[in-house]
Amino acid sequence: MLEELLASPGTRTLVHYLVAPETRLAVVIPGVASLAILGYYARQGRVSHRLQLLWMLALGVSFYCARWEITADVQRLYIYSAFSVACLLLLFLRIYVAPALVYALTFLALWWVDVAHALCRALECGSDVDRFYVGVGGAGAGDGLVLVPLLTAAAVAYAAGRIRARGERLAEL
Repeated sequence: MLEELLASPGTRTLVHYLVAPETRLAVVIPGVASLAILGYYARQGRVSHRLQLLWMLALGVSFYCARWEITADVQRLYIYSAFSVACLLLLFLRIYVAPALVYALTFLALWWVDVAHALCRALECGSDVDRFYVGVGGAGAGDGLVLVPLLTAAAVAYAAGRIRARGERLAEL
């Protein structure tokens, strides 16, 4: 049974996908780092129920606002990062979320939306469901899965530093 599973075309496709350099850079490394960061903050008790609720709400908004651009050459998914916007709005209200946690939650939200839309697209088009995920993170270092979480965390760190430099206090969410 295990030998059949490992020898199946779907498993080989998954392994080839995961070891591709662009996938390692855009999906595997940030994904493992995000899970480690989230685990660390969860063990510290810094992932509040309000933050979880905000993330779930932002996840739904991002999923609903994502759109496909389909041309003869390429299929692209454009995702609105609602959690990034929410984190910056929280800072405007003087509510702080740690930049590392912002990075992790932004990556995970974008990844979930990307994978869910890829699966929906495969089901709608009648494509091979065994390989629906192949395009997720396919642009490597230039993929939104890499850039948007990094830019969001950098913006949160910068803004929080500027707010603190003015002597204002930030509340934790």
